[in-house]
Amino acid sequence: MSSGGYVLLAVLVLSAAFGIYRKLSDGKLHEEIVPPLQGLTEHLHLDHDHPPQVTFLQFSSEFCQPCRVTSKVLEEVTNSFPAICHIELDVVEHMDLVKTYGISRTPTTLIIDKEGTVHFRATGVPKRAELTSAVTELVKN
Repeated sequence: MSSGGYVLLAVLVLSAAFGIYRKLSDGKLHEEIVPPLQGLTEHLHLDHDHPPQVTFLQFSSEFCQPCRVTSKVLEEVTNSFPAICHIELDVVEHMDLVKTYGISRTPTTLIIDKEGTVHFRATGVPKRAELTSAVTELVKN
């Protein structure tokens, strides 16, 4: 086999491995404790008398198809719990938060408690069952 054949084979193997990795990791909730950031609740307009117990903070972009699916999933979970808020932010308009939270692609969803602490992060379309479990855990506390 020529060197070009080896290069092609290597590219195919790496592409397949990356595809498998993305398939397995997309949408999974990862526990991540990030303390409240100064001014976040005011920035998100959550500084009223009865803040939601849990906030889904979704980072999206205009032409992102998985972002639309994520929004629907988050709305379904939001509608099944009384004290949950879903906020969708465009990454282009909120570069300060994108940099602060290290958002590298869309959709990315952060699950934040009423004090502003980030507890979970999901990149890709999150799974409804995992979201429900995470919310149930946070609402109990």
